[in-house]
Amino acid sequence: MLNIALIDAEGNLSLKSGELDVYHINTHTIPIDKPRPPERIDAIVICASNPEQARELADLHAGKAKNRPPVILISDTTPPADGFDGWLRRPVSPVQLANRIQSLRRLWVMEDVARHRRAAAEVFGHSVTGDAQPEKRPTVLFVGEATSRFMAIRHALTAADTGMIAAFSSFSAFDYLHERPFDAVILNAINKKELAFTISSAMRRNARLYHTPVLLLTPSGRFDTADEAFARGVSDILPDNASPVEISARVLRLADERRRRRTAKALLENCRARSTTDSELGLYRPKLALAHLQDLLYTAVKTRKSTGLVLMAMEPPDTAISPEKLSGAQVQFAAMLRHLLRAEDFPALIAPNLYAAILPYTDKEGAGCVAERVTAVAECTAFDGDDPLYPFRLNVNCVALEAAGEETAEVLIERGTRLLDRARLEAV
Repeated sequence: MLNIALIDAEGNLSLKSGELDVYHINTHTIPIDKPRPPERIDAIVICASNPEQARELADLHAGKAKNRPPVILISDTTPPADGFDGWLRRPVSPVQLANRIQSLRRLWVMEDVARHRRAAAEVFGHSVTGDAQPEKRPTVLFVGEATSRFMAIRHALTAADTGMIAAFSSFSAFDYLHERPFDAVILNAINKKELAFTISSAMRRNARLYHTPVLLLTPSGRFDTADEAFARGVSDILPDNASPVEISARVLRLADERRRRRTAKALLENCRARSTTDSELGLYRPKLALAHLQDLLYTAVKTRKSTGLVLMAMEPPDTAISPEKLSGAQVQFAAMLRHLLRAEDFPALIAPNLYAAILPYTDKEGAGCVAERVTAVAECTAFDGDDPLYPFRLNVNCVALEAAGEETAEVLIERGTRLLDRARLEAV
């Protein structure tokens, strides 16, 4: 459950208390002059028409630290004001606001964990290169008919040093999407709304395209299916009568979010090195795992957030297998484990045949979902045996737990190990 601070500077926000509960978001309406500790808030939403006042409120309630919580501005001022992580125009749909809060919170978690992991890796002798290599100028894909607004948007993006490629059919759109990465996608829904919804939904079902922002270009006036659009994965709705400057600013804000995500992911990947990972399995080493887990637990106590842990014990297969084949199966299992986790999660080898997945900002329920996923994959995967006609399976026991109170990393892993031992005894 996320906790957000809602600051309505003008008293005209149409959002009602409790409307975000269905999206697992607790809304706390905060007086403009009584800030809460920013580390206890997952995001801050400010409703204000004056950009300068909004920036002052953001600094007062969120602070000025680099890792402050995401700040979303709800305003009618155009062009969208700088200095905020998100910008929404009134009236705001609850599903739209929830979508932006969840997306920005996930990005914040990834960037925060990347900073912690980089610090831990450098303690263990691995000098992590900084952010990803400088990227080329942003590129946006426009999908749909070339209406009268097409050239206006193209000129506005070109003026902002942003390239735009046009795909006038869904077939060419997906050809482009699979050929190269884009920082954002604009779907023209003025005449073909259902086709735009279909493309957006398909992108959200694709792991590689999932985080690419999708903006819907719609007819001016009220868009009656806005809630459906956001439920289908649309990031923002652009009315046809919006100025090119506003459209460009909104597109580039989401494109920048996408690039930040890529940078954070690259930084997390750069933490993997010979000094930090096991040379055979590619999982993080035990000492680094303990240090990183302890760092996350310290932060979790301070922010009152959860840290999840999944421990996995690998048992010998039921049939006799040569050490070479068993070692090969363990390498394949380790690779599968890495691909089953998010970029910010931490797959580690704790001891021989004892694996761990450290899950930042994740409660026991979330850790349980990861454990179920790992168990299901292990149960349905067969590895090559000494006889090609007789493959074998690895017996993997999983337990999911959540750090309690000021529990240390060693104590948490010991508790998980006891749960594994108990599960083994109950299975006999």
